[in-house]
Amino acid sequence: MHRIVRKTIAAGLLAAFCIAGSGCAAGSVEERPEIDRARVFNADFETVWKQLLLAVTTGDEELSLVDKSTGVISFQKFIPVKKLDTYAFNDSGMLMSNASANVVVHVRAQSPTRTYVLINTKITASGKSVLDVFLSRERQVLCDSKGWLEREYFDRLSETLKGTAVKPK
Repeated sequence: MHRIVRKTIAAGLLAAFCIAGSGCAAGSVEERPEIDRARVFNADFETVWKQLLLAVTTGDEELSLVDKSTGVISFQKFIPVKKLDTYAFNDSGMLMSNASANVVVHVRAQSPTRTYVLINTKITASGKSVLDVFLSRERQVLCDSKGWLEREYFDRLSETLKGTAVKPK
């Protein structure tokens, strides 16, 4: 009888340790502030498209799709781990080893002299929890953007277009 009780307690403790150590424990969901992901520029589509391509090809980005007919630009940007807290909310409690942003930009003409730009960003980071170190594994987590990366691209575009951006209503 004692043997069964000890095995049950050991299994329960092991399960509790695994849940706590792996980051699977339930936590409260925190509302994130709304970020500025869309702007309208007082410039024609052609001008915005050309300047946007310059803004997203600084050497830090790896373009994966550029389709002018649909107005879509997709790219990946490496994020130094030291800057992850600047660009993303990371509630995982894990020690991160690398991070990257997957960005999709939609460009659409609203009129001959106004162009709408929308930036969608997903930030993925890889790292280890305490348990992962013992198990010699690394996991990926998806982090919510804080809006800084989007703002950087909008600022670059606004600078080249001489501040013609207006926030859409």
